[in-house]
Amino acid sequence: MVFLDVLVNYGCRRWLHKEDYSFDEGGDKTRSSSRPSQYPLLGFKDRHLEDDYLEYLVVASRARIILGYVTVILLYASGPLAIDWGYYDLMMWREQLYGILSDEQKEDYKESLPQGFWFRYFPTSTSIVYVFLCLVLVMFILGLVAVVCMYQMKRFEKYRTWIFNFTPAIYLLYMAFAGVAFAYNNRGYNDFFGPGGWVIMLIFQYVSPLASLFFISLPALVMFELMIVFVLVFLVIVPLCNPAGNLWNLIGEATNSGLVDVGNASEMPAYISEAIETGLLSPKPDEENLRYTFGITSPIILLCVLVVCVLVVSVIVDITNRQSFINKKIIEALTKQREKTLLQQKEDHENLIHSIFPPAVAKSLIRRQTQQPLTVSQSVQDFGCMSLGKSVAQMHQEVTILFTDIVGFTSMSQTVAPQQVMEFLHKLFVRFDDLVGRDSLLWKVETIGDAFMVASGLEGVRTKSRASAISNPSSIGFSLCPATAAVLFGKSALAEARTLTMPNSMQCQIRAGVHTGDVCSGVVGTRMPRYCLFGDTVNTASRMESSGVPGRMQISEATHALVCGDDSDFCWDERGYVEVKGKGKMKTYLLRESERGAD
Repeated sequence: MVFLDVLVNYGCRRWLHKEDYSFDEGGDKTRSSSRPSQYPLLGFKDRHLEDDYLEYLVVASRARIILGYVTVILLYASGPLAIDWGYYDLMMWREQLYGILSDEQKEDYKESLPQGFWFRYFPTSTSIVYVFLCLVLVMFILGLVAVVCMYQMKRFEKYRTWIFNFTPAIYLLYMAFAGVAFAYNNRGYNDFFGPGGWVIMLIFQYVSPLASLFFISLPALVMFELMIVFVLVFLVIVPLCNPAGNLWNLIGEATNSGLVDVGNASEMPAYISEAIETGLLSPKPDEENLRYTFGITSPIILLCVLVVCVLVVSVIVDITNRQSFINKKIIEALTKQREKTLLQQKEDHENLIHSIFPPAVAKSLIRRQTQQPLTVSQSVQDFGCMSLGKSVAQMHQEVTILFTDIVGFTSMSQTVAPQQVMEFLHKLFVRFDDLVGRDSLLWKVETIGDAFMVASGLEGVRTKSRASAISNPSSIGFSLCPATAAVLFGKSALAEARTLTMPNSMQCQIRAGVHTGDVCSGVVGTRMPRYCLFGDTVNTASRMESSGVPGRMQISEATHALVCGDDSDFCWDERGYVEVKGKGKMKTYLLRESERGAD
């Protein structure tokens, strides 16, 4: 960047940084009238945001920057370069002539040339001047190549803001070259336009490439500095301080002295002269002086107006670009918030599925729903209406089912308020849920009234060590087999129930029944779908509970065969054969209350 911009963005950055503005602070704030504060011409008070804006601007202004370079190349090649190359043969002839003259003749020859003609000051430097003319063209072409490369090559993506560094530097170098050339060559158009011809020469030969600044999109501060340099170089320093003298004085002297006296009445028709002499008509104005005055002052005024227009347009464009940048950041913030909301809703949606279904089933359901992404209007409350696709059904072997039931629940619920019943059930089942959560083998299937149904071994998981479960009975997470996990849960559930008092002031007691066998799992329904277990094993486990003894756990012979043994830490009382509805007589066992390790 140019000097003032470098000073602002690097030298004064620490003092200019006045705030840390965030577009993510609340959705309502980003949509309100709150906007990041700015300095006039210096950009945002949040200098980090200013850096982001420059990165945005250099990408958004890609077409305009490239167009600006193409324009300046065409204007320079068809203007200053073409004009000077048109006099190349004449300049080389004069240099050749100068070379064959004696020293005294050389001085006379230079004195014969008008002031403000560069050959008078550098008669032997024609080739060097044309080399510099070509180097300026090469400089613009290399700038265009550098810009295109920085836009096209990914390796330069993070350096694209450098375009705002070297582009104004190229224009400054051109102004320096054009200022020097204009200082020693400002009388070329005097033969056509008189003493004020330097203004026309300045516009058409040296300033014309700067018209490309209308197309290029540079920050307002950079454009402001370029225009200051332009005014100082071409309208102040060079006109006042050059070997040919003060150029502004030349215009003033020529205007005041008058070029031609065309107001003589003798040169007018008699009827006009008579009208002037009698006072009926005022003397004719100096037509040539008027033409000369306005012919010279109009280009100067036009040049000043163009400078002001460039500044105004750059400020307006900068304001528009900054507003577009702010809108873009707001849209990005809102989009980010919506995406965050979507992700949160998706996570809640999946968590709800995982809380209702076992992991394998939940993953299958989620995988099937990935083809229908969750939208903003969808929420976790819409879960009951989700599409399950094909039926999710699976056969499981050696699954242990446990049922619990509260003793005296029906009579208790008839004597207390329903709200008290619900609060008691919630307190009891929350404790049961905590017990279920300690072991990955266990899965809470459902609650029906006061009944609590748990399945163990649906996923077929086996642990490595049984000793861990026995050494830490409060943590059910290290069971040897699903049946053992179910029995440990039943034992803990019996103990937890005894610590509670029912709303009718009676101590809570539950019955527990356990059976092991094959079951079929499946998802039933599409509205409020339920994960259910089907099979004779479920019915038998329910009968083990209903025919059990209050405060104790009854298991079937199939389950007993899995949890008993020489190394078993459970003690069982053989109850014998019990009449089971729909099954006939079945041999069952009751967990002994005084077994080793009991609470």
